[in-house]
Amino acid sequence: MSDIVTDVFIADPVRAALGEMLDSPPPALDEAAALQVLRDHYGLEGKAESLACERDANFRITATGGRSFTMKLSNPAEPEGNINFQTEALLWLEARDPTLPVPKVVRASDGRSEFPLVLPDGRISVIRVLTWLEGIPVARGGAVSPELRRNLARGLARLGRAFEGFDHPASRHEILWDIRNAARLRPLLRELAEPDLRALLMEELDHFEAVVSLRLAHMRQRVIHNDLNLHNAVFDPARPDEVSGILDFGDMVKTPLVIDLAVACSYHTPGGPEVVADMVRAYHGILPLEPGEIALLRDLIVTRLMTTIAITEGRAARYPQNAAYILRNNGPARQGLAAFASLPRDQVSAMFRAACEME
Repeated sequence: MSDIVTDVFIADPVRAALGEMLDSPPPALDEAAALQVLRDHYGLEGKAESLACERDANFRITATGGRSFTMKLSNPAEPEGNINFQTEALLWLEARDPTLPVPKVVRASDGRSEFPLVLPDGRISVIRVLTWLEGIPVARGGAVSPELRRNLARGLARLGRAFEGFDHPASRHEILWDIRNAARLRPLLRELAEPDLRALLMEELDHFEAVVSLRLAHMRQRVIHNDLNLHNAVFDPARPDEVSGILDFGDMVKTPLVIDLAVACSYHTPGGPEVVADMVRAYHGILPLEPGEIALLRDLIVTRLMTTIAITEGRAARYPQNAAYILRNNGPARQGLAAFASLPRDQVSAMFRAACEME
């Protein structure tokens, strides 16, 4: 890193916490150019529709004949090893559990599952094409039914089970969204304008650093999805309680397995601890949790809510042109914090133990 960049980061610790890659603009490729890439490298014709994305460039491709795909262009600042990690993970899942509702890798005409492309501005992006998973995002489907919520937890548990044994040189890359890195949130929390919220989250972070982080280091590790929010799962309107797709493996990382469940549960905390306990029960029925994991679950869920609020506030302030997309989970995280974090820690943990029949 140059001295200039270092000086900027020292002057703005929040920007330093958010990371350099946010300063790298997404790939600049229009729909016509995306279709040309499709013709040249996949031998397909069709139409392209640009999809909202913060860091990368994604297109929905509707090929002649009706089949749909997702074309993904990585941010040029993203290390190629991280992209290959995502590709290899999807290939692993297809081999281990072909019925999992996750995207499948589509190989180019020359057999490659990913390849570099020189963009019009001279930067290099990695291109991948994945199968498109039909369905309605859970976030757009209204109230989430109890059975759909349980099936989200079961689908996540199946992912965790299928990922057993998988590893990759880039699996331990550092991302701020990994709960184990919560200590790095402190500069973001200091910038929060609301004093009561800032004080609450600082107290939670102090507890995380003093207690949770030490115990977390001894939990079983696995590659996890790490972002099962309501925008990253879709359902079939003909079967509204069934999960037809789990999307977006961009935050995947190798970290304590229980973090995956904590992340997913955090998006359902506005419903209260009983709703979360029901998800924990469903997950445990597929992939049994260990007592130590259950003991940390309440704190990990609250830490994820804190992470969502801190990162989205910091990013939206620095990238206002994309604030609507960045802040889409901020409001629910605040609601979840109000409904969940104020409850006694021991009471919530007891509910989780009871849900897993460990009382």
